[in-house]
Amino acid sequence: MKKLLLATVFGLVAFSAQAQEQKYPTARSYADITNPFYIPEKAFLADSNLSYSRVKLNPSINAPEQTRFGVLKDAHKYTASETLTYGITGTWAVYGTYAYDWTKKEGASSFRDWAWTVGTKVNTIDDAWRVQIGADLTRSTYTKWKGVINEDQKNTHLYLMAGTETGDKVFVYARADYQNIGYGDDLQYDVFSIDAAAHLTPAAETSADAGLRFSWDSMANVKSKDLTFFADGYMNLYRNIALGLKFDYVLASTNNIKMPFAPTNQGTYTLGVNLKYEF
Repeated sequence: MKKLLLATVFGLVAFSAQAQEQKYPTARSYADITNPFYIPEKAFLADSNLSYSRVKLNPSINAPEQTRFGVLKDAHKYTASETLTYGITGTWAVYGTYAYDWTKKEGASSFRDWAWTVGTKVNTIDDAWRVQIGADLTRSTYTKWKGVINEDQKNTHLYLMAGTETGDKVFVYARADYQNIGYGDDLQYDVFSIDAAAHLTPAAETSADAGLRFSWDSMANVKSKDLTFFADGYMNLYRNIALGLKFDYVLASTNNIKMPFAPTNQGTYTLGVNLKYEF
């Protein structure tokens, strides 16, 4: 049975590779599936992610609120997620994500949550500019934290991206995000962020993104403001498969927590690996 399953999997991969060979007959005609604006045309794009985060401050998690911790600080977070995007056309797609998080606070219990996301995005393309608009909804379910049952969290997310080519190998873009996060009966707050970044394609087989993100929230007891550097790099293993490494680091952070030695997000970082596969 195992041999049959393996043969089926390898057969599907070989068939997909042959189809991609016909679609992109030369190395220079790779579809750049790592471009943040990329939408497959009548095809699926799978994005598998594994990451580790060293969290210095996270006030957005429901569990500490329920257990009288003012904020979650000095924690380790592990995340696994799978995103599947289907391009209805070359400019319109729907997508879904299923994710699992495990967070361990120093000297305290760990907690876990499962989350699923559904969303859609649309590209508009002309000779000079590319614009993408997207929206999605996420629901998260937390396990117990020290015997306390946690409310489900709802996250409504809207974003707008705009970019343009500044050369054969450089694509610069900006992005604005808005999130409304709510849990329980009346608890909710907003998160905003603005990105400025560049997508680089030094060769047909490689690509990279690098940029800065400024984010802030509306939480009454925290109101964090963070400046984050982020980067990723990809290697095309084949025309329809790309393996990437991701990294981000909070360069500067402030908040309005009024307590001695109050923590900030400064120094928080994430390391991750992901695999993109179009079929």
